[in-house]
Amino acid sequence: MRRFNLSLLAILLCALILRLIGIADRPLWYDEAFAVLFSDTGLEGMLYGTLTPVAGGAADIHPLLYYLSLDVWMSLFGQSPTAVRLWSVILGVITVHVVYRLARDLFEDERPALASALIAAISPFLVQYGQEVRMYSLMSLLLTLATWLFVRGLRAGKFAPRYWIPFGIVAALAMYTQQLSAFYLGALALTPIVLRRRSALPGLAFGALIGIVIYLPWLVNIPSQLAKVGSYYWIPVPNATRPLLTLRSFFAANLDLPAPQSLIALFAALIVMVFLVVQILLRLRGKIALERFAVRFAVWMFASPILFMWLISQVRPVYLDRGLIGSAVMLCIALGWLFTKGGLPRPIAIVLGGIALIAAGIGLQAHYTWRTFPNSPFESVIRDVTANWQTGDVIVHQDKLTALPSLYYAEQGSSDVLLTQAYLRDTPGSSDDTLALPTQQTLGWLADDCLQTAVNNADRVWWVMFSFAPAQYDAAGSGELRDQLAWLDAHYTRAGENQFNDLVVILFNNPRDLPPQPECSA
Repeated sequence: MRRFNLSLLAILLCALILRLIGIADRPLWYDEAFAVLFSDTGLEGMLYGTLTPVAGGAADIHPLLYYLSLDVWMSLFGQSPTAVRLWSVILGVITVHVVYRLARDLFEDERPALASALIAAISPFLVQYGQEVRMYSLMSLLLTLATWLFVRGLRAGKFAPRYWIPFGIVAALAMYTQQLSAFYLGALALTPIVLRRRSALPGLAFGALIGIVIYLPWLVNIPSQLAKVGSYYWIPVPNATRPLLTLRSFFAANLDLPAPQSLIALFAALIVMVFLVVQILLRLRGKIALERFAVRFAVWMFASPILFMWLISQVRPVYLDRGLIGSAVMLCIALGWLFTKGGLPRPIAIVLGGIALIAAGIGLQAHYTWRTFPNSPFESVIRDVTANWQTGDVIVHQDKLTALPSLYYAEQGSSDVLLTQAYLRDTPGSSDDTLALPTQQTLGWLADDCLQTAVNNADRVWWVMFSFAPAQYDAAGSGELRDQLAWLDAHYTRAGENQFNDLVVILFNNPRDLPPQPECSA
């Protein structure tokens, strides 16, 4: 037992090291900056910025447990990139430990438990969200913990409130963290029927009732938040191949990997999954009932949430790889069985493990070094502008995606220079129009309706946009961006242009023929 405890300790240390790499250096992107700025407004502000009705639904779509926990964390440790990411790191490492306990209870064997924990520790997908300043690290912990309590309650053989009561509480907390948890929890609720463990139904119903009661205060807001998703959100209807990209993300990282790396990672994922399916079909029939259930349970909890989310998304698109993080955890457990008890000949297991490690290496390398959208070098932009700032300047962001990270880094900077920044609103009613007015009011920073009011007759304008923005607007048949640049060229002189990876900063000076009072044209 001591040897196994030391092995687990080494695995947890590995998980910690992989999740600490680069947390201070990698730029915070829009969603992370939003999480920090929004959490800092306190509970009252967050409720207003989330639940206030707007045309088409609620102002925002996420519940508040993660934001509240981040607010408490920041009050203790500050808002530096390292501090705000460390909360997710800790949650991610704890998740690896719960994976070990869940797999050990499922298989009643240390080997698949340690293998599952090791796979979770080095999983690029789990490392990625174990560093991000978003709710997904907390979501993975709560869903894994709920699954462990579910298995313990099921294995108790009789009604066991000591497991089902905390199960209901943890399930409700998962829903308060991210409402996409419903797909995973729904699959978990179907397990006694699908896997013929109906004796667990009374305890499950009891735990579910507790969870519903706890979640009920927020449940009444679901229709308006779903209306927000349906009316404005950018999520497309997933096609038939979308789950394959999810599988690639699970083995590598949830990034737009370039074609060679993406294809290699997808090929590696498919090879490993083929062997998993084949070994289940060949080996599982002769196994004892305990192991048959454990493997079927792991595969069910990996695959069914993906299927459910895909099916629902054909009607109301909500398909997000990161919302399936519970499935990614259960895939780690299924693979832990494959490499320890799946009956693979040792040479094949070594080759297959090497293939999986190649995919993991691709994902980790990409994650640690990614410095374009969404992890563009916002801090470098703010540092450069600050060094060249003059009284009467203004930074104008082409949209919110560059604005919020720039605001975050401006507030974190050590310079005494106070930067004036503005950003342009999204096209009302478009798929990008996700930052509602009440949320802007909570943040204390309203978008400008047009370029003229954002510029506000400034002496110099620092225009910030993504390098790919012109091509995107052209592809959409929109001349809005070209009109904005044409307006700046008509009233200012281009004094210089710098590019920071995929961020473009253009300095306009020498204003001329500016309207005395900026107004938006009708």
